Amino acid sequence: MRYYFFSAGLILLAIVAAIAVPILVNSTENALLGLQIPQNNAEVAGVQKYLSPPVSANLPVPEISARGVFIKDLTTDTILYQRDANIPLPIASTTKIATALVASEYFQPNTALTVKDGAAVSGAKVGFFKDESLSFRSLLYGMLLNSGNDAAYVIAENYPGGVLGFVSAMNKKVAKLNLQNTHFTNPAGFDSSDHFSSAADLALITEEALKNSQLSRIFATKETEVLSLDKKYKHKLLNLNKLLSSVTGVLGIKTGYTSLAKENLVTLVERDGHRILMVVLGSDDRFGETTSLIDWVYANFRWSEIPG
Repeated sequence: MRYYFFSAGLILLAIVAAIAVPILVNSTENALLGLQIPQNNAEVAGVQKYLSPPVSANLPVPEISARGVFIKDLTTDTILYQRDANIPLPIASTTKIATALVASEYFQPNTALTVKDGAAVSGAKVGFFKDESLSFRSLLYGMLLNSGNDAAYVIAENYPGGVLGFVSAMNKKVAKLNLQNTHFTNPAGFDSSDHFSSAADLALITEEALKNSQLSRIFATKETEVLSLDKKYKHKLLNLNKLLSSVTGVLGIKTGYTSLAKENLVTLVERDGHRILMVVLGSDDRFGETTSLIDWVYANFRWSEIPG
């Protein structure tokens, strides 16, 4: 009897082994296959295209007056040039890039917002009327094309907690992005000793904003019209960025000026598939100096593909 049970046990073990070994072998083979590096994979090769950092021809950088400059190749995530890029400076209406970014994370494009005290704000304005209602999208156009301070404040005063709540959200956003040289006191860019950013910080804020396709379209819009929701009021908008119409490949993004901040310009330009982000702060000639820097970038740097 003992011999019978012993023999039966051996037979059972043999059956289990016969089933388990092929499964184990197949599992091992699958694991090894998963570790293999794809060879001649066209998709991977496509991802690698233009990943090689650009090579400089060592052409001299144009002489410019700007106090802070930051130039980045977005294609390869490479800083091409910077000068005093981490020094906090007044940034005027380039502030509105951050305003647009924070507001777009809360409001939907078709959200109806009503003009309150923002109609009376000073400086550059679209000309909204008190109690006029517009879509959030329309207010973005007014803020980013005409640089309307009234548009910035209408957005902020409709945010939970009003203008103070909105400015707090702006500062929480830059803290989340770990930007050490940026702080805001208002949504429009009015000068204040506690309202500043750096060229490098402003570039990162802009990169975040460019992830939003709606903002990218607005930054690149030359002109448009917006209507109040009741169609009673119509506002014609013209982008203050002269480079949109005069320099090949420019896709926005935002101008800024006060007597303290001087001339400021954040620019996105694309040529031959190479996207360059440029921040010029405290300039005597933002459009001329940015144009010179764009020409220098594309003359000085050469990109090469990594073979797939």
